[in-house]
Amino acid sequence: MKLLSKSLLTALITSALASTAVYAEDAESAKPTFVEPGVYTTTDEGHTFLIQGDQVLEMAPGESGFANEDGLKRIDSMPGFLNWPCSGDAANSRMFNTYSIEELTNPNRMKEIVERYFMVPEVIAPVPNWIDGEFQAHFSTPDIIQFSNPEYWYFLNKDRPFLDKKRPTTLLIALFVGTNQVVIDNNALDALIKLHGNDEIPVVFVFNDSNSVPVSYFGDNVSMQELFEAYIERGIKVADVPVWWLGDYHLTPTIAEFELFFDIPALADISAEQQAALKADLEKYGFTRKPIIVTLLAESETLVVDQPERVRMAGESGFTHIPTVVIFVEPDAHLVRCGAGTPAGSSGVSGATTPIGGAIVPPGVPTVPPIEPPASDS
Repeated sequence: MKLLSKSLLTALITSALASTAVYAEDAESAKPTFVEPGVYTTTDEGHTFLIQGDQVLEMAPGESGFANEDGLKRIDSMPGFLNWPCSGDAANSRMFNTYSIEELTNPNRMKEIVERYFMVPEVIAPVPNWIDGEFQAHFSTPDIIQFSNPEYWYFLNKDRPFLDKKRPTTLLIALFVGTNQVVIDNNALDALIKLHGNDEIPVVFVFNDSNSVPVSYFGDNVSMQELFEAYIERGIKVADVPVWWLGDYHLTPTIAEFELFFDIPALADISAEQQAALKADLEKYGFTRKPIIVTLLAESETLVVDQPERVRMAGESGFTHIPTVVIFVEPDAHLVRCGAGTPAGSSGVSGATTPIGGAIVPPGVPTVPPIEPPASDS
């Protein structure tokens, strides 16, 4: 079960465009099932697939599609009615003002971007599709490292080369308005300097909501319980892992820690066939294709794990700590895509001590990639 790869909107939409009904084989039950002719859509791992007959159109986040009697196609300009979550008062009340990258006037453009977010606040628009290589602007290494510090918001899967063909070659710089922190993706910087050169590094700024923090906010050795209590008691959540489908993660709990929160099945409750398949997958890939995903459901204040059988088999296969991503599903989650803003009921991260202007160190301080702390044994 992949709880987090499903859209918050309707996962399956049918629009009849033909008159002949057909039968197809259900992928899970292998039984014939009635399929009404039309256009179908499903969302998996952040990508939406429009399917009509033999045609399949894949769309990345932010892209829109259209279907009629002539087939499927992408559309460059999204009709207003598709933007319904962002048109209401609730969305408008949470959104920051926006400006374009061309409007920057300070010779130190990066400093101006940071100041406009922390002091106004304003964010850059439009949001680039960085997964497909888009970016906001090129910056030089000296421009970037003026904000260098050892903070981090995710861990890189060390068993997969950073410059994987599936990984974007864009540098992410995360801004946290709740704690006034600027956090450069130090996992990427050295590799991108070698790839692009010192003066032509493509950059995307990630403007986080006021209750989001980097995972380093919790110090070394953070546990699932700490993350759960921080959200339930103080509304604080960790920032998203940008490319979790390549094995990157927030933390590495032990099997015992998983058992504190979830009903992890005993080995005897997993079929021999599933055991063999899971063991073969773990031996071949480990967690380089996907970490375990834990979903925190805010309204019910519960945690859900997506692959409990895989957790058990990982323990049986010799894994002592499991790369894990925590994702938060909040009541106003459908508004998040409208742009960075302050979620309802949030007024920033309590206990923040970073001064206005962010976690800034003098120019020239070397970039220090985060050292992975040992996982919690709690």
